[in-house]
Parts: sequence; C-alpha cells; structure tokens
Amino acid sequence: MTGRRIVQRIGMWLFAVTSVVFMLSPVWVLGDSNYSMLLSENIIRKHSTYLNAYEFPEPIQEARRCVSPSARLRSAFLTYQLDRVGGNVVYCYPNGTSILSIPFVALMNVLGVHCYSPDGRCLPLGEGIIQRILAALLMAGFAVVVFNTATQMLDVGLSLIVAVGAAFGTQVWSTASRVMESHTWLIFLGGLAAWYMLGRETGRSKRAHPMVLATLVSWMYLVRPTGAIPVVCVTIYVFAFWRRDFIAYSLTGLAWFAGFVGYSWLTFGKLIPDYYLDSRTDFGNLKNLPAILFSPSRGLFVFVPAFAFVLYLLVRYRQTLKYRSLAVLALSMVILQIVMVSLWPTWWGGYSYGPRLMADALPWMALLGILGLAARAVDTSRIRLAKAEIAVAIVLLALSIVINGRGAWSHATSNWNAAFDIDSHPERLKDWSNPQFMAGLIPAPDRNRP
Repeated sequence: MTGRRIVQRIGMWLFAVTSVVFMLSPVWVLGDSNYSMLLSENIIRKHSTYLNAYEFPEPIQEARRCVSPSARLRSAFLTYQLDRVGGNVVYCYPNGTSILSIPFVALMNVLGVHCYSPDGRCLPLGEGIIQRILAALLMAGFAVVVFNTATQMLDVGLSLIVAVGAAFGTQVWSTASRVMESHTWLIFLGGLAAWYMLGRETGRSKRAHPMVLATLVSWMYLVRPTGAIPVVCVTIYVFAFWRRDFIAYSLTGLAWFAGFVGYSWLTFGKLIPDYYLDSRTDFGNLKNLPAILFSPSRGLFVFVPAFAFVLYLLVRYRQTLKYRSLAVLALSMVILQIVMVSLWPTWWGGYSYGPRLMADALPWMALLGILGLAARAVDTSRIRLAKAEIAVAIVLLALSIVINGRGAWSHATSNWNAAFDIDSHPERLKDWSNPQFMAGLIPAPDRNRP
C-alpha cells in the first residue's frame, strides 16, 4: 500500500471515529445558535431571510444596538437570538453559519428532519438534531484537515497524534462539536486555510489558487466577526510574501465583502449588521488577561495545557524552525485573539465551558504545534531531553483530553454556570476551590454564598 493510500485510509478512520464520539457525547445546549438552522431551512423553502411565518415561544423584541447578550437573554430567554427589524423577524447572530449549512439542512429535510412543523411551530428537536450532526461532522472534518496538514511535515504516526490532540484535547470537543456555534464553521474554514498556507510553503499545493484562500478567509469573517483577525493578518502575509497573488486574492476578498454588505442591507437594512458593530471593547479590560490564560474555569492553559508544550517547542527549537514567517503569522493571530478577548467586557463568554472565545484560534494553534514538532524532529543536539519531553507531552495531552472530555460528557459542567451565576459574579471564575472542569466530582457551591 502506498504512503498516500495509508494517509487516506487513516484519514477515513479518523473521521469515522471522531464523528461518532462527537455525536455520542451527551452535553449540548441550543444557545446562541438556536434558530440558525431554521434560517437555513427558511432560505431553502421560502427563499427569504425573514422568519415571519413561524410561531415562536416568546415575543420578538425590536432590534436594539449594543445590548449585551446577558441583558437580551434576561429579557427574552427563549428568543434572544432574534430581532424585529422593520417589522420583520431576523436571526440577529451572524448569518454565515446558516448560509454555509444550507446543503446539509436540505439533505436533512429530504430525510424528514425539519426545524418547523407544517403549521409553523418551531421544532427544537429538529433544530437540535441537525445542529448536533452537522457540528460533529464538521469537527471530525477539521481533525482530518489537521492530520493532512501535519503529514506535510511530520510522519504519519505523529500527524495522527496531532490530529487526535486537536480533536479531543481542545474546545473542538467541548464546544465546537456540540452544536453549530459560530466557532464551528470558523474553525473548519481556518483549518483549511492553514492547510493551504503550509502546503503553499512546502510546495505541496502549488496548484492552489489565491482565490481559494481569499474565499476561506472571507467566510471566516462572514460566520463570525473575530474572523477579521485572519482577514487582516493573512492579507498582510500574502502582500508581503506572495505578492504575485495579491491582486487575485484581494479582488476575491472584496467581492465576498460586497456580497456581505448587500446581504446585510437586504436583511437588516444596514450595510453592516449590528452584531459586527458592537464596540464595547475597553483597554481597561486588559486586566482580565491573566484570567483568560490561567483562570481555573476559563483559562486557556488550564483547559488546553498541551498548548504550553507547543510554545515550549517553538522557543526551544527555534534554531531549526522552518517557515518562520508562517509561524509568526500563526502566533500573531493567537496573540491577537487573546488580546481581543481580554478587551471584551464578557471575556468569559457567558454560559459556556472553558475558554470558548479562544476557540477561534485553534487552527493556528494546531499549525504552531505542527511547526514546533517538525523543528524538534530535525534537531539532534538535545537527544538527552527526548524522554523527558515525551513524558511531559503525554501528560499535558492527556490532561487536555480529560478536561475537554468532561465538558462534552458531564452535564454537571454545563450546570456549573448557573450554579455559580457567573454572569452576575464573574469573579467566581477565578476561584480555584470549585473549578468548572471539576463540577460533579466535588460538592456543588452554595447558591447563596457571597
């Protein structure tokens, strides 16, 4: 069997196993993503982005710009995802997820799964089934993309370890594979962009057209505003290192942005949707930076400790690090995501598990891991550290998998948010006496405690 056939077969098994595990993981909640598949089905069947024909469990409020998600949730718990704009009901979170999901929703409709009944009542069960299956398949696809990206620089065994770590040792398992969060499509698209860019640098993707990269990066923004980070960073990279591709790349990006503006005008009556214009960032919030990294219930290095080893590899083996400009690009996007989250007033991401808002950086964290492991593989000057490094890597990866697995399998970790009432008491996110990943394993907190 050829090496290519082996990679393909392993990729197929990786997709099958990860998708099954994701689907069987029992913890899922229809939060911000609720009604996103209803919008997809509405576009398919009624050719409209207005959700006027349906019966919702609560009245829909008039759109109000820059209202915090927690305030919206308190005022309309079951319909805070919707707005009324000019008398029309719209899904106010980014519509990119709904648009990209149209083919899958159409398939599920053919199979008899729908988001609404013939009399116009919303069907949460149908919405949930579609979201759960699609999220699991997309994140299983992301694992395969990471595996194929890694094989461009690493052997098959090590590439599989990287892919398994990305799938189960990160927010992919505990967040993005649960339902169709806006992170889900962004992570998948980011994985493809990272695969494209590394392939271009290694010479494996010479035939790839810059229009493909521009499309991937543009849609990262269309599914989530934080996609602006890769839009800016990748554009700078293309201009600096792939100058001949810049015109095709930039024209493609501008075309997608024009389509986005047109869609926004037709749906929301504005050139840019309100969700993209929320300007509640404050540099005074940088004080939250330590919590974003080390909070027992939201810290990146607490929930993905394996990333600390990735940073160690980049520093320790910097002399043999290949494609340094690409490593700088990936690291820059991770740092910018950390800074952006720290500027946000609700830096903890509401009722979620772990560092949900840092999930957007996962494709670039995976790419850094691949580059770091490749640098280590060619550095033979520190063989005496090999066993110690392997032992540390195994421990950190195992911890990452166990911690994120708890978020996908233990309902206690989901209920922990309400038990602590974190939106009213975010300081409790810094309390090591009862961290979220330990919920259900230690006594629950007293709701009435100060």
